[in-house]
Amino acid sequence: MKNLLVGASIHADDATEAVELIQRMEGYGLDAAWMTNSGARLDGITIMAAAAMQTRSIRLGTSIVPTYPRHPLTMAAQARVVADLAPGRFRLGIGPSHRPHMEAMGLKFEDPIGNLGEYLQVLNAILKTGSVNFSGKHYKAVDRIPNPVSLRIMGAALRRNAYELCG
Repeated sequence: MKNLLVGASIHADDATEAVELIQRMEGYGLDAAWMTNSGARLDGITIMAAAAMQTRSIRLGTSIVPTYPRHPLTMAAQARVVADLAPGRFRLGIGPSHRPHMEAMGLKFEDPIGNLGEYLQVLNAILKTGSVNFSGKHYKAVDRIPNPVSLRIMGAALRRNAYELCG
């Protein structure tokens, strides 16, 4: 049981409450705090950045941040902040979300597996190597950062094709 990790998902109506919940979780000895993103609710990456400044050991993760509304370079920039503030503790979970959620935002939900595949290529390139030069069906990305980032990126998988892509 020594390698068993225990985490929980947080749900809050405001940012202060969310960070306080994560602090309490750390105080209780939980290993990880997770937060989802949906519409205009609190942004998980931003909350984890704030929590990183108020905690020391708890792992912080998103489960999941939708890919369609956010360009992968924007996601990389946000993830870099949390990774810098919480070295080795941040886990970035991403995925295409669900058709009804994305279409309610006026976004076209086309080729979610292709979208996720390209998204992961861009994120992995910029964060793990420090540069990206990518042109695909869904995304274009050319950029450099000063240093690679040590960060676990996880893709959401709900069906067979996504399992194969993320596996």
